Amino acid sequence: MQGEDRVRRSARDAPSPEEALRLVHELQVHQVELEMQNEELRRAQEELEASRARYFDLYDQAPVGYVTLNPQGLIIEANLTAAAMLGVARGALVKRPFLGLLHPDDRDACPLQGAQLDEEGTRHSWDTRMTRADGSLCWAHVQAALPQKGECRITLNDISERKRVEASLALADTRLRHLQKAESLGRMAGAVAHHFNNKLHAVIGSLELALDEQSRGVGSMHSLGIAMRAAIEASEMSSLMRTFTGRTTGQLMPLDLSQACHRLLPLLRAALPTGVPLETDLPASGPTVSASEEQMPQLLINLVTNAGEAVGTRTGAVRLSVTTVAPADIPEVHRYPVDWEPQDASYACIEVADTGRGMADKDLERVFDPFFSEKDTGRGLGLSVVLGIVRGHRGAVSVRSEPGRGSTFRVFLPLFLGEAARSSPKGGAEVRPGGTVLVVEDDDLVRSVTSAMLRGLGFSVLAVSGGSEAVAELGCNAARIGLVLCDLSMPGMDGWETLAALRRIVPGIPVILCSGYDRSQAMSGHHPELPQAFLRKPYRQEDLSEAIRRARGAAAATPTTQAR
Repeated sequence: MQGEDRVRRSARDAPSPEEALRLVHELQVHQVELEMQNEELRRAQEELEASRARYFDLYDQAPVGYVTLNPQGLIIEANLTAAAMLGVARGALVKRPFLGLLHPDDRDACPLQGAQLDEEGTRHSWDTRMTRADGSLCWAHVQAALPQKGECRITLNDISERKRVEASLALADTRLRHLQKAESLGRMAGAVAHHFNNKLHAVIGSLELALDEQSRGVGSMHSLGIAMRAAIEASEMSSLMRTFTGRTTGQLMPLDLSQACHRLLPLLRAALPTGVPLETDLPASGPTVSASEEQMPQLLINLVTNAGEAVGTRTGAVRLSVTTVAPADIPEVHRYPVDWEPQDASYACIEVADTGRGMADKDLERVFDPFFSEKDTGRGLGLSVVLGIVRGHRGAVSVRSEPGRGSTFRVFLPLFLGEAARSSPKGGAEVRPGGTVLVVEDDDLVRSVTSAMLRGLGFSVLAVSGGSEAVAELGCNAARIGLVLCDLSMPGMDGWETLAALRRIVPGIPVILCSGYDRSQAMSGHHPELPQAFLRKPYRQEDLSEAIRRARGAAAATPTTQAR
């Protein structure tokens, strides 16, 4: 019974033929749709694989190297360009520390050294040297960023060729500067030799004439005077050469530029060719600078003389003005020294302009070279001395010129913010002759001439050739010797060592230190004992007399202790 009931129920629940056909049709439709979806999925997968392949082709063949680092600084991915750049297989880069690829001397400068890039989106770029597999080096421009999850993405751009070209250009520039310097030194050496040979010819010829005149009983004062003038002019050239170096500044003191220019106007006008007027635009006073009273007139005369030579026989004028300028108004082009940069809030400016022939750009670079000129004959040391004075005063000079339209030279000097002091004339009592002077000089001729000059001033002389002999002489004759005249540059004990040794015997003994160097060079550095006076060679008898007066006065004004 139960079986029959189940059969009857199954027959009742079974779909009709029409329903069965419909179900079969729907099943077939779903199967077709599923196959279509599978086909689309397959095509999408193929396109994704193709796209991925294209991406990796572009990634690997990119003109720059790509490297990805994990938070520990190890390489987890690199493209073929990066591997080729370093001369290794790509797989050999994986798990290597990035810093290990850098040159040891460049690792400390790497921004990834120590802490990683700490903020997402932070970017750094720098140039560094990297070590190839064969041990050679290459230069790379590195860009690093931390985009997400602590991974650092790095781009490497091989700049070895650029660095090679830059090094070649720098070497060529250095060689060019050396050639220009050699040319300048050669021109200067030739001109200086020409100048000194002329003066020496006058000295030797005049002295020879004087000797001949003495042998014939004829007065020789005229010939001796010519020899003296020629020697003095040679000494002046030597002084100008020292000024050109910028190390000779003399004593610096507050100086009102406008007042200094007003006092010099007669000399400045006399330095110009006949018919060339000097126009001025000078304030009643100021600005004030810290400057040498001896060198500022030299600077102004050289600038005005150069401007007058530029005008020459043309119809034109020279204009002198003084003002104050801000650093922003100081030109950077054709400004010398080339490494000078303004440091102060404002500067005094001396401007000398002319309406002369002007200069081409190629000549502006060399206008301050010693004895440089556009013509065959050297113009001398005028503008070179200007640059040396400016350099010694921590200033700068600029030049602007155009052929046919004249030139403008502008000198910039740091301002002195105090009050300018008025200079007082030199004075003092005359040197009273008498007493004994110890002369310490290693050059036989100089020692002989100096001794004769001192005897001519009425002194007795003890002359020795070195520091050890001076110490022995003073030890034996301390009661007689009242002053020491000592050379600075000597073999064995130099002037400073000799001075200290002499003061240990007689503390406070008056000493004049002599040198062919400028005072600022000779007196530089720290020394336990200092002289009462300095005398620069060559000097005349009146200079020696003045130095003795200063040394005696300074020693008398300074109390001393008894000899130890």
